[in-house]
Amino acid sequence: MKEYAILLDTTFCTGCNSCAYRCVQEFRYHDQAAKGLFRTFVEINDDGLYHKRCMHCLAPDCVANCPVQALTKSESGQVLYDAQKCIGCQTCVNVCKFHIPQFDKDTKKIVKCSMCAHRAGQGKAPACVEVCPTSAMQFGEYQEILAKAKAIASKGKLKIYGAKENGGTHLFVLAQNEPTAFGYPKVEAKDVKTGAVFGDSFTLPTAIAAVAVGGFKQFSDRRARVEAEEKDKESKE
Repeated sequence: MKEYAILLDTTFCTGCNSCAYRCVQEFRYHDQAAKGLFRTFVEINDDGLYHKRCMHCLAPDCVANCPVQALTKSESGQVLYDAQKCIGCQTCVNVCKFHIPQFDKDTKKIVKCSMCAHRAGQGKAPACVEVCPTSAMQFGEYQEILAKAKAIASKGKLKIYGAKENGGTHLFVLAQNEPTAFGYPKVEAKDVKTGAVFGDSFTLPTAIAAVAVGGFKQFSDRRARVEAEEKDKESKE
């Protein structure tokens, strides 16, 4: 199984947001986009361009803490979301160090990039990468993209974001200035996980068990409250 990553060179990005519009078209989430909820979006700030999109961490906190396994990590590297399993507890929203998952109050579901896992399975690049008019993004196998990111950064004296943040991600951002100066969250740099996708120090069953023991009751209570609110709303209609 191939492991994938995206290289985003912000020095080539014009902020046109073609990636955002193409993403909406690919996944047909026009209603959510109308509310400002995007899977990917480029914010133009004074010191640079901030691409708000999932970093697809090597050891994602959202996956480790989701009480119902609505979020999973694929062998190809993408962090995937299953809306059918989601109970709307917003744990992922609270634990993500990159502030990525967005909660839709109307649907009680999450909006988050999947790195177009369905396209990767067909041998295609993510829709955003494919449509970028300046080729600011590149898609390929993880090690190849990481090596390319380091080479370009070294040659152009650019900063790399995502290579070590939170233990490493599958999105490498290149920028002339410090990315945290124009939108990217300041996240602790850790040694990159090695071995399997999760690394030896991270196991999903252990993480889920820890959550269950430590506080699953609060998630169950929240789910009960959400269901009660929905029934009450239906009875009034």
